[in-house]
Amino acid sequence: MNPFDELTEHFDHHDVAFMQDPVPGYTAMRARCPVAHSDCHGGFWIVADYDDLHNLYFDTDHFSSFIPTIPNSGHGERRFPLTMSDPPEHGLYRQIVQPWFTQSKMAEYEPEIRRRVTRLIDGFIERGEADLFWDFARKLPASVIADIMGTPYADGAKFEDWAQRITQATATEPESAALAYEEMTEYFLGLLAQREAEPRDDFITLLVRARVDDRPLGDEERVMFCILIKMAGFDTTSSFIGSMLWWLAEHPDQRARLLEDPALIPGAVDELLRCFPPGSPARVVKKDTEMHGQHLREGDPVLLLTASANRDESAFERADDVIFERRPNKHLGFGMGIHRCLGMHLARLESEVALTEILRRLPDYAIVPGTVVEWSHGQIWGPRNLPVTFTPGAPQASPA
Repeated sequence: MNPFDELTEHFDHHDVAFMQDPVPGYTAMRARCPVAHSDCHGGFWIVADYDDLHNLYFDTDHFSSFIPTIPNSGHGERRFPLTMSDPPEHGLYRQIVQPWFTQSKMAEYEPEIRRRVTRLIDGFIERGEADLFWDFARKLPASVIADIMGTPYADGAKFEDWAQRITQATATEPESAALAYEEMTEYFLGLLAQREAEPRDDFITLLVRARVDDRPLGDEERVMFCILIKMAGFDTTSSFIGSMLWWLAEHPDQRARLLEDPALIPGAVDELLRCFPPGSPARVVKKDTEMHGQHLREGDPVLLLTASANRDESAFERADDVIFERRPNKHLGFGMGIHRCLGMHLARLESEVALTEILRRLPDYAIVPGTVVEWSHGQIWGPRNLPVTFTPGAPQASPA
């Protein structure tokens, strides 16, 4: 078997070694077989090029969103109402939560996001060293989504444990992932009961009051909504912020450009999201179809390799180069079609504020020499450690 056949037949996005540097493998797949089949995890298809992946997002006749992960992430027969639904049902669910995640609504959180960023940096700036993933990238989205949902920030350690077990242990420890879902279910049932008795101006209260198709949401629907928003609200964003800060540490010349001209930051965030998208969604074939001569059968799982499609040379000139001024930038980092990321405005805002303040206060941060940066595996991709040193500074937040 040649190396390429080995790559495709045994492609495994849960392979720790491969996911440390998957880009060369993605390049080979696009060139040789943009729609390939892997025998891992019971078998699944891989879509690696831009046009096919883009079209697949819109083809709800042949592809269903009923499968969120490959393999199943332990949620059993329960399903996420928003991400595991197809038209027309999907539209009914989306209209419940869409008003909470509009660009104008998210802009209202900008001052609080900036305050949280300031306080997080204050927590380590005097030391002259930090792990920018665990001390910063992981904590910021977790605290922001806690505010939006109405979950106690003090429960952050619980969610970190649940997230790790669901996103990283799915393939190796399915029982642990399933137990994490059970524990989260009990947790959110308790919070939902509290909001029934004492409503607040938060997302959980919204779910208590929500109706779909002229009926109230059931307990399972409410709980799975909560789990989805909580997980999506911090795991993907923290992974991307970590990737962004890692790349700029590795390319100090490009970081210098942002220091000289902060107006480039929004474009830099968008371009780095193209190159380092944190998520690769899954679909399931609901009607037999053909792609590149491959016959996809009803029931076959399909992995959408966003990180590969976003580097497709047929869609992006100099696709492997990071170009802050790239216009237009039609990347698929937030997906496309009816399932385009609900929280994209929040993710962009958090990322832009995070980058602005890190550059302003830690302009010379550098990865500790000899560090081996470990990358996550599975369908959420990003660094899982980023130890850095920098010139110490002074706290800036006003006393609480």
